[in-house]
This record gives sequence, C-alpha cells and structure tokens, in this order.
Amino acid sequence: MKYSKFILLIFVGAVLSIGASEAKKAIEKRIAPVVSVCVQGQDCGTATVEVVAASSGGRNGEDVYTNACATCHNIGLAGAPKFADASSWGVRPDKGIEALTASVKNGLNGMPAMGMCMDCSDDELTQAVQHMLDSI
Repeated sequence: MKYSKFILLIFVGAVLSIGASEAKKAIEKRIAPVVSVCVQGQDCGTATVEVVAASSGGRNGEDVYTNACATCHNIGLAGAPKFADASSWGVRPDKGIEALTASVKNGLNGMPAMGMCMDCSDDELTQAVQHMLDSI
C-alpha cells in the first residue's frame, strides 16, 4: 500500500512538471522579441530589403470604394450615406464633386480624414466619390 501511494505521488509529480514545462515554453514564446533594432554604425548582418515598385496605373474609383469606403457606406455606418441609395445622400450631391472630395480628404462627422484610404492620391479619392455618385 505504501508503495502504491509513493508511485502515485511520483506519477502526479511528473504530470505536473510536464504541464509546468509546457506553460513555461508558452510564456517564453509570448514574450520573445518580435523584431531587432540595428543602430547605425553596428554590423547588422547582410540582410537585404526588397523594394516593390508602386503600381503606375493607380486604382480606379471602384477599387478604392471596395477597399476603403464600402465598410461604412454599404450599411450607412456612423451616418454615412448608403451606396446606391439616393434618399440617404440627401442634398450632398448638390455640393459638387470638389466639395465632396474635400470632405473625404479632411474627414467629416464620423468619417476619418482620407476616408480610410491613407495612401490614396487626390485623383483616386475623386474617382471613388464619382463612383458613389454614379450609383445614385
């Protein structure tokens, strides 16, 4: 009887130590460095950076709308006029494309500046606005 309790105690201890080991590994993985910093003047290895050229053609209005505007404008989130719903646009189209594009660039009410397309050119924003206007 004494031996069975002793063996059981050793078995329980082994199981607990395995669990602790796994927990330690998980913690080490969570707190491991994500990046390393290279300070000018230090030898930082021979890593190279691949430079990808930007698209020369730009994005069209539909692409910009789909990727940056649709989240809010498809459902009218935060007061955004709904895509292809003339009644939700009210008098906005009467302001003209320049004024509407300026609202996109500067932000208005719930819409952040650049309308969630931080890398869009002025022309791409104008095309996105025109795409929305063409839908109503």
